[in-house]
Amino acid sequence: MQNKSIVLTLLLISLISGCAKKEAASDASTDAQAADAAQVATDSATQAEAAHEPNTTPATEQKPEVILNTQVNPAEATRRMVREANVDFTAKDVVKTALDIDKLTFDAGGFVEQKNIDFTVVDTQSEKIADGKIKIFEKVNPRADIIVRIPSEKAAGFVNALLPLMYFLNQQQYAAKRYELRLLEEKISQTQTVPSDSKRPELNEIARLTNMEVQDRVRYSTIHLIVTQPATVRERIDVDIDAVARLNGDSFWKRAWNGVLYGWQFILDLLVILVTIWPLYLVIFVGIILYKSVRSLMKRFIK
Repeated sequence: MQNKSIVLTLLLISLISGCAKKEAASDASTDAQAADAAQVATDSATQAEAAHEPNTTPATEQKPEVILNTQVNPAEATRRMVREANVDFTAKDVVKTALDIDKLTFDAGGFVEQKNIDFTVVDTQSEKIADGKIKIFEKVNPRADIIVRIPSEKAAGFVNALLPLMYFLNQQQYAAKRYELRLLEEKISQTQTVPSDSKRPELNEIARLTNMEVQDRVRYSTIHLIVTQPATVRERIDVDIDAVARLNGDSFWKRAWNGVLYGWQFILDLLVILVTIWPLYLVIFVGIILYKSVRSLMKRFIK
């Protein structure tokens, strides 16, 4: 009997300890889950707070993956549309980018209607150097204005092909107007600029050319590109005219002798002037005599 009671006591102790371990494990698991949930909530709050804060990291490149959608809108497929686009972006080298645009235009079957590359000087500093020369530093803003005409069905692909050339996309604009509406706008503009006394054949010719121009803009989209690059500094050597005059001027003794001659010439000129104004001396002399005569008469009259 004692053995059975000992065995039962040991079994009860084992059961009680097992239940205690399960409860402890359950409590530990619950605490771990609560800690994980709190960590997730903290991370979510941190991410939400960071999303509303401004990003202070400087961007070295900012452009979209696609500028224009290449899919044709069903509403435009059955209509003749005049399409125009403006793209303003920053590139590494304006001249090289302009040449790449020429190649893309040729590959697309289009042509360059206008191209203007300008290097605007916005600031200048100079430094004097030896031998009558100055070193000039100029801050330059390069800019290219290019107008290309691209077949309408390839216009979107051409604009998207510009993405590898750019670092920053500054502005993009797109417009599509029906052929009839654009033709009407052009005719209204012509009526406002053409003189009212124009003959009918001239008006017919203007209307025909306007129609041809609008039809050409239907076949070839007009894309205006503005390409800029970061400001550059260029250096050049120029002549300091004042320094050159000083370096190539006469010696001290020669200048001193010339000073003596100029002084003597000044004296002679002064004497000539004094001789020239002899009537003034006569007037002064007569005035003095009259003054003395009148003064003596006044004294006698008073006495």
